[in-house]
Amino acid sequence: MSIFSGPGRMRALLRLVLAVAFYVVAQSVAAQAARGFHADDGDSLLRNLFLLFMEIVGFGAMGLLFDRQRQPLRAMGLLRQPDAEAGALRQFAMGAALGWGMVAALMLPIALSGGLYVHLWLTPRACVLFAIQLVTLALAALANEVVFRGYPFQRLTETIGPVAATLLACVVFGLLRSETPDAGTAGIWVSAIAALLLTLAYLRTRALWLPWGIHFAWLASMGLLFGLPLAGNTDNSSLIQCNAYGPHWLTGGDYGPEAGWLAAWVLLAGIFVLLRMTRNIAWRMQQPILHPAGIAVEIGQHPPMASPTTAKEEAAAPSLVQIVPLATPPAPEDTHR
Repeated sequence: MSIFSGPGRMRALLRLVLAVAFYVVAQSVAAQAARGFHADDGDSLLRNLFLLFMEIVGFGAMGLLFDRQRQPLRAMGLLRQPDAEAGALRQFAMGAALGWGMVAALMLPIALSGGLYVHLWLTPRACVLFAIQLVTLALAALANEVVFRGYPFQRLTETIGPVAATLLACVVFGLLRSETPDAGTAGIWVSAIAALLLTLAYLRTRALWLPWGIHFAWLASMGLLFGLPLAGNTDNSSLIQCNAYGPHWLTGGDYGPEAGWLAAWVLLAGIFVLLRMTRNIAWRMQQPILHPAGIAVEIGQHPPMASPTTAKEEAAAPSLVQIVPLATPPAPEDTHR
């Protein structure tokens, strides 16, 4: 038996370490492969496409070999669960609606304060680049969900449990954001709350479609539709560029709204909405699996044809059994006559 396969928390931890190491190598290989095509406008798209492909193949192979998963893609959350109430497309749409709604709620106070200035570039090349950027964000969001809510996170929950794994994910995302310039304290909390929101979306559905929809809609709405900075990056949209002016707690400054305290409150409200909108799905996913037992019965099959001898015996046998009540006993004679 391999040191990676088999039950136990220690082996699950070893599989987690192996998955993280594979992800680090896959990132380097995907970046190198994308540079080999010399596609300046599509470099990010190719890099995320190669990374997503390597994640699916690599993590799927680990689940098949080490975890003995018959359907590793379904176990990873990339295929519809057989007992799920909502399909993959519906869950993605629910997540996209929530992500868009949170960004809209975040932009409304900025727009009402009069500090949002929009610039448009409606050229053919800008439209083509916008389509490339949209697909790039979709691939990037899914690649992040596969690694941070997929196989590695599942091995982490197997090692320390779902509650501790969720808290650890929030801490890790907050610490990673602390290394980003201009993020500030609010940016750290926003990243931690966002990690909590996306992790809960996975745990409630045991699939990646809902968190992918939230993640993608958040990035696409803020970076492409509103043209605001994403983690300080202003080269997100080729069609729309926005400059937000106002207090730092509202706009986040040069870093973008993700570094403002308003984004933290919006994400907290999003968690409440998520719990409400997934209560039926979560209840269904938490039900124990019922396995059939007893005598096997074939439903929908015709009964076997009786042999001629058996048919004659059944014809000779009475078709109705009549139970006759006992005769009423005679009344006793009158001895005193």
